[in-house]
Amino acid sequence: MDKNEIFRIIKKFSSARAPSGLEKARGELFKTELEIILADKGIEVNTDSLSNYFVKFNGKSSKKTIAILAHMDEIGGTIRKIKKSGSLEFSRRGGYEGRWLVSRKISILNKEGKWINGVIGGRSPHATPQKLRGEEKFEPYEMEIFVGAKDKEEVINKYKIHIGAPFVFSGEFELLNEKFNDNIIAGYSMDNLVALTGLILLTNKIVNNLLDELGNLTKPFDLYIVATTREEIGTEGSLFFAKNNSIDEIIALDIGLVENFPGTVSSDIKLHDGPVIVWQEASGTGVFDYQLCKTLVEVAVQNNIKCQDGVLEFYGSDAGKVQKWLGIPSSLVGIPTMFAHNVPEISTLDGIEQAAELIYQYLKSQN
Repeated sequence: MDKNEIFRIIKKFSSARAPSGLEKARGELFKTELEIILADKGIEVNTDSLSNYFVKFNGKSSKKTIAILAHMDEIGGTIRKIKKSGSLEFSRRGGYEGRWLVSRKISILNKEGKWINGVIGGRSPHATPQKLRGEEKFEPYEMEIFVGAKDKEEVINKYKIHIGAPFVFSGEFELLNEKFNDNIIAGYSMDNLVALTGLILLTNKIVNNLLDELGNLTKPFDLYIVATTREEIGTEGSLFFAKNNSIDEIIALDIGLVENFPGTVSSDIKLHDGPVIVWQEASGTGVFDYQLCKTLVEVAVQNNIKCQDGVLEFYGSDAGKVQKWLGIPSSLVGIPTMFAHNVPEISTLDGIEQAAELIYQYLKSQN
């Protein structure tokens, strides 16, 4: 798939916002893209009661069942309080820090299903003493959202915003500098739009190369392709899916952290050096299956796919939780991404393609 087509897919997915627990709009776009690929194969795209979207390919025998996962949801927040003044207090929906929130534009989903614009307020430096500027911690619980309402009644009756309403962070989704570079993308929800797009590329490769005329895999295993829900709030979708389906091995596709700022903890992952094989996460409490990680590296070397090794300290994933809590051998492949859990995040179209190719070659090698 060329870069224009990859960008079309990820741009399409970005048009449907997906706060954790409300992923259906994005899931339906994912389903539509899969149905185009599967049009003449007689294979259905299904959903379960936790709104995971998935397709199953039956193998020529069923020695084992493999599942490839990527989550659909994105970080955001939830309205916690509506003040008499019309300002809104909020809680996190997913993990992030308060230091980048001041003056951040957001979109709140109201009772009528419409997105209402808001801005997270913070003290202006023109009105804040120097001592307080240095001490300010930017705790989200101390911040407020301004939507333009004059009071609480207007928030409720005119803007139709309620306590419990979700919000996501606003911005543009685009090529960073289209005139100069056709590869670097910038936007919200890169975590995990890049991986969701990677699942489409992977499915396309499987359908074109690993299926027989009846739509069955020519490999001795069954295969699930799964777009999961609620990853940012505790990997609920992946755990639910793995508990309710017989699965022997999991590979999750997510982001790989590109960090080079002073004070950060990283594995020196580079933006353009290929997908990341993650060996460990969660400050040492999430250890992936060693042999599966090792095999993925070997497959990358054998197929001349650039790849990187990673250990992600302050990070948790669908694969990590399934490995830890259910004992299913799992691994994590990360697409290199900068500024994770901020807006915008930065990634590359090449990175999406390379990660999909690595997993495809791994599946192809299994006999």
